[in-house]
Amino acid sequence: MGTRSLTRVIKRQSGLDFAEGHKHPEKACVNMYRHYDGYPKVHGIELAEFLRDFRVVNGLGSKNKWTKHAKIANGYGCLAAFMVAHFKKESGQIYLYECNDDQDSWQDYTYTVYPKEGEPNWISIYSNLIKECIFVGTPEDLIEKYAETEETR
Repeated sequence: MGTRSLTRVIKRQSGLDFAEGHKHPEKACVNMYRHYDGYPKVHGIELAEFLRDFRVVNGLGSKNKWTKHAKIANGYGCLAAFMVAHFKKESGQIYLYECNDDQDSWQDYTYTVYPKEGEPNWISIYSNLIKECIFVGTPEDLIEKYAETEETR
């Protein structure tokens, strides 16, 4: 049996607490389901590594000014599209679901990514197993918290 997860991208906005994004799927521009390996030490780390150096901008303008940044997204919808492309490699495992309140995929974890132009991306992890938010922070914070080191293996 797999450890299921949902990953959503919600534009950062005032009045929406990072730890409460799992309650607002209707605000997400994407709702990505992962059938197995959805726990923080696998999906969380993979998501954080993907997001780590991504820069979200508002308009590309002259592409020459972004050449030093290999990972650029033109807004949060562009970032969401890159995310799906990054994770979807074959049939199965990764699916897109409707962004609605009725979604129940028996997920163990719900990841919410909060991009904002010109600022670091933030991630929250809600555990459906214990019914609480277990992480809020930057990709670097997530990697620091969940990455296995030689001592923890």
